[in-house]
Amino acid sequence: MTSSSTSHDITEPRPGATPTDIGSRSSDASAASSTAATIAAAVASFLAGMDVLIVNVALPTIAAELGGDMAVQQWVVDGYTLLFAALLLLAGSLTDRFGAKRLFLIGAGLFGLASLFCSFAWSMGALVFGRCALGVASALILPASMSLINEANPDPRRRAWALALWGAGGASASAVGPLLGGLLTPIHWSLVFAINVPFCLFILALAPRIAPSPRRPIRFDWIGQALSLVGLTTLVAGIIEVGAIGLAAPVTLVLLGVGVIALVLFVCSQTKVAAPMMPLGLFRVRGMQVALQIGFIMIFNWYGMVFICAMFLQNERHMGAFAAGLVFVPSAFVTIAGNLIGGRIITARGSRFSITLGLAIMIAGFLFELLAPAPIPVWVVAVGLSVVGFGAAITTPAAAGVVLRSVDPAQAGIASAMFNTFRQVGGAIGVAVFGVIATFLPSLTLALRSVFLASALLLVYVLVFELTRWRER
Repeated sequence: MTSSSTSHDITEPRPGATPTDIGSRSSDASAASSTAATIAAAVASFLAGMDVLIVNVALPTIAAELGGDMAVQQWVVDGYTLLFAALLLLAGSLTDRFGAKRLFLIGAGLFGLASLFCSFAWSMGALVFGRCALGVASALILPASMSLINEANPDPRRRAWALALWGAGGASASAVGPLLGGLLTPIHWSLVFAINVPFCLFILALAPRIAPSPRRPIRFDWIGQALSLVGLTTLVAGIIEVGAIGLAAPVTLVLLGVGVIALVLFVCSQTKVAAPMMPLGLFRVRGMQVALQIGFIMIFNWYGMVFICAMFLQNERHMGAFAAGLVFVPSAFVTIAGNLIGGRIITARGSRFSITLGLAIMIAGFLFELLAPAPIPVWVVAVGLSVVGFGAAITTPAAAGVVLRSVDPAQAGIASAMFNTFRQVGGAIGVAVFGVIATFLPSLTLALRSVFLASALLLVYVLVFELTRWRER
């Protein structure tokens, strides 16, 4: 950062002020700015995570009022996660070019406006459009929030604490979201979107306390952005349509084919363009390999599980929205505690130990649910969600820390965007895949067991990869 970029923050010392006084005020201002940035980033992480899952419990009520089959309901979820995932890499580049603070605040403002639009949606088509706008806003917020934490907390120990708080926001939201959905839906489903507005206003109120972010003159990869957007959108759409109209349907085959071709062309383009949006060289870094796989598989499992759990509790166990939301209460508190404990474990034992421990706990949680007798008791679902959420809470901040340590600070924005892209792509595909499985299986109980089995096997793979191929620096 050049002196000219920060000159407007420098004030003349008062007459008679000693260097100690000036240094003390500067230190206090820096600490206040760091705290404000960390809190704002954690709240934004909470919002981005909550909006993926708060709508799950409300979907049956929304569909009853606005109409829509399983495929349309999947689009209400994936309209958000898909745009979120597809634009994260562009948002990472924008974060580096225009500054994390500016992109963060623009995203928070758009998030509030899109939430209001969703709360007044008059049809499922309008709601899906609003959810897509929310996905765009989240894409602007999330990589910028990680970059803000990196800028505001240069001390490694403080950064570990800040990342734990950021992770607590995102992970606890995954559990709090269904709970809030269950509480608000009986009043009116529109409140599951309107609840976002006060959080957005709180973030914007913290803006004056957050220090300006540096800007870096980088170029954009518009070809790569277009190919990734087309590829991800058509691929996920094709997966959803498998459940709606079948694999052999021409529309399904075209969507899947276009998706695969576009994504292959995207990867090829990243070796040709001068400023790739996803630098392929980062995939050669072992720490990034571990973090990206963890991000994808964890959220694939979690989003798929919560989506099917919400359907299972309401459609097969015949629970109301409020009662179904209560099932997620224990996991909310456990997840928050896990993130705070996870920060201490990272500081004491390192990221590799934290990741190993967290993955092992998640595997145990999925196996506990898988081995439960039929019909799956509600308390088993609640306990399993809590165990899995606790393991995820320990793993997520450790993986985020690995991302930031594995790259040059100048690439922090794009590396953070890659990490969160893999997470959100995993979530979108998880909802699509398990939604298709639920369509073909004779019961939601079998669909839920398929989630538990697939999730446990995928996490075992990641754990083996992490233990055998990666050594923490």
